[in-house]
Amino acid sequence: MSVSIELLDAFKAALGGISDYRAAKLLLVKQPTMSGWRNERGPMSPEKVLLACELSGLDAVDWLLRLYRERARCDKEKQVLDTLRSRAAA
Repeated sequence: MSVSIELLDAFKAALGGISDYRAAKLLLVKQPTMSGWRNERGPMSPEKVLLACELSGLDAVDWLLRLYRERARCDKEKQVLDTLRSRAAA
């Protein structure tokens, strides 16, 4: 499961289990964009990650690091992002 889908699910749950339609409205995107995230046709932008976290009280640092790790192209980059995530959680 992609980070975008995990974040969407966490975002919706934090707001009381809202629908994808309502989530799209709150995130200022159209339904096809939401469907694209759900069907893994592309990740959420960092700006939308920040907006989702701001609206729901989720940890923006953690979610951004998870998003960047998913996009990382080499193992070394993934290791660095994992280290940053661990440090941020401490």
